[in-house]
Amino acid sequence: MGAFFSTGKNTLYRIAVAVGAVYLLLVCLYRWGDATPPRVTLLTPFTLVGPATPLSVRIEDGGTGLREVTVRLVQNLEPYTLTQEHFSAGSVFLGAGRDTFEFTRVPFEHNTIPRRRGPTTLVIAARDHSWRGFFEGNWTRIEQDVTVKFQPPRVDTVSTPLSVARGGTGLVSYQVSDDAVRHGVQIGETFFPGYQNPGNAFGMFALFAFPHHLPASTPIQLVADDGLGNHGARRVATTVTPKRWRTRRLNISDRFIEQVVPPILARTPGLDDLGDPLRNFLQVNKDLRRKNAEQFSALAANSRQEFLWNGAFRQLSRSKVEAAFADHRQYLYHGRVVDTQDHLGFDLAVTAQYPVEAANDGEVVLADYVGIYGNTVVLDHGYGLQSLYAHLSSFDVAPGDVVVKGQRIGRSGMTGLAAGDHLHFSLLLHGVQINPAEWWDAQWVQSRMGDHIRKNDAVDPASLLRPRADPARPPGPAF
Repeated sequence: MGAFFSTGKNTLYRIAVAVGAVYLLLVCLYRWGDATPPRVTLLTPFTLVGPATPLSVRIEDGGTGLREVTVRLVQNLEPYTLTQEHFSAGSVFLGAGRDTFEFTRVPFEHNTIPRRRGPTTLVIAARDHSWRGFFEGNWTRIEQDVTVKFQPPRVDTVSTPLSVARGGTGLVSYQVSDDAVRHGVQIGETFFPGYQNPGNAFGMFALFAFPHHLPASTPIQLVADDGLGNHGARRVATTVTPKRWRTRRLNISDRFIEQVVPPILARTPGLDDLGDPLRNFLQVNKDLRRKNAEQFSALAANSRQEFLWNGAFRQLSRSKVEAAFADHRQYLYHGRVVDTQDHLGFDLAVTAQYPVEAANDGEVVLADYVGIYGNTVVLDHGYGLQSLYAHLSSFDVAPGDVVVKGQRIGRSGMTGLAAGDHLHFSLLLHGVQINPAEWWDAQWVQSRMGDHIRKNDAVDPASLLRPRADPARPPGPAF
């Protein structure tokens, strides 16, 4: 019996040894059999590099897995290690280690690597857990020459406006170096892009608006960047004329809210009846007003890069001004102020359903119902300049139509947040509301705009005529 058990133990031992030997053989074949080195992929271009250029790398090994990864920049023969990682082999035997490593960094962002000119090389090395090469593994090493650039684009002023009013428009002509990919005027947080001057093959121009709410001391700067994080700037030496805006108090009644707010809620997805007249009014007057402004700003992104307008803009014929640009409005509900807003446009009234004319040549980019503005038409006049016609009772145009100055585009009404029939007229420059009164002035348009970028424009004499409205019908207030 003892001999039987002894023989059985020996047999099991031999089987275990055989299995172990086969397993070791498989391990050796697996580890030595992996002859494929790791694969390195640059996820973003990294040949022309500046302070904001990211380095994004993916390193993969589908065999035994990654063992070591090193990413370095060598600048003027001095190495700078961006990352150096070591990874375990996973299972002791057949299990693979980590098969993918991704790395993203902006090497020159925080001056951890000196921003110096000179020969620069990107070096990426990786090896796997293969046992080839006396257990050294399979290596991959790539070297790529890199051109570093830390010089900002040059921007030089050619001509500037004599002065710019708060809420008004200006034009600056300038030259910029060829390495600039974005240039224009910066005022506070608002950027106004520049364009090639159609009358000057080597010059640029930018129309800009000085926001009505900013202090006159806010600097106006010409800016340019090269897309690599290098920024050039030059202050525009012009005078900003201070301007004060009037304050008006408007009484809001429950009857008014019940008249105008429910139709707006019904035609505006995302707005619900809150069950309270004041809350409903505030979500329309504040939240929806802001969303509508964003919608109009988005239209400027596709403005035509050509001059569609011709000479001065026209005020609505025979119209009387009921509310002016940048009126600061205080809304009173049951005797207390519940909201304040700036009215950024002109309310113009004549008679009910009066024909509304295009203020200048342009292309229709919007003809639709827009929140507090009701039925609205927006015309694009090129280079970010657009006019807005709101509270219409009907449309005579559709998006894509090309119109001329004086052409009827609709009829006045009281749709949206309006208590009486009138036209709300606005001018916008890259989504920023500007004072239309300047653009109604033919002399201002010619001297401030035409003399710089449209030398051959003729002033439209009819634009000098602004007949007063028929005072027989007092229009209702606009909100």
